Amino acid sequence: MYERGAADAERGEFNPFYYQHYYYYRQGYDSVRRRRQSRFPLAGFFIVITVIALGITVTVWLIGQRGSPAVAQPVASPVAAIASATPTSLPPSPTPLPSPTPSPTPPPPTLQIGGRAVVVNVGNAPLRLRAAPGLQARVVGSLPGGRAVVLREGPVLADGYTWWQVEVGNQRGWCAVIAPDGTQFLEPVGQ
Repeated sequence: MYERGAADAERGEFNPFYYQHYYYYRQGYDSVRRRRQSRFPLAGFFIVITVIALGITVTVWLIGQRGSPAVAQPVASPVAAIASATPTSLPPSPTPLPSPTPSPTPPPPTLQIGGRAVVVNVGNAPLRLRAAPGLQARVVGSLPGGRAVVLREGPVLADGYTWWQVEVGNQRGWCAVIAPDGTQFLEPVGQ
């Protein structure tokens, strides 16, 4: 029965009836199982040792690739200090140059009284000049896209729009500058 238990263990077959009722079957089965189990931990141990050794080798190689190791500095002995008691002048150390300070960038132009602006975002329709801020005020003129204007007064909120009084040549009037949806009809131009 011992041989049958060993043979079953080798094939990976297990007979619970024999194992429970025959002592020698159990002995043969268990002895083969213990031998098989003991092989794997030993192999695993060798694999772990090999991986660690490989890791140490790679680490040492990488450290060697980065540069030469630090050179030991000589230690001054008391005798050498006494022998070189005469002061020697050191060469002047280079003075670092001040870094150039970046010139500040000018802020982007904004709409302001006395500033200049150009009509934008009107498509084929002109921008209407009105006698007062608001959609109900009388139209006194119109400005095509790309026309330059000078800002004279503003901003004023009326009917959901932001309005500025502009001057074009000898004509003055109020025009909507920012619509309720955020569309801007006048774009500031640098002075």
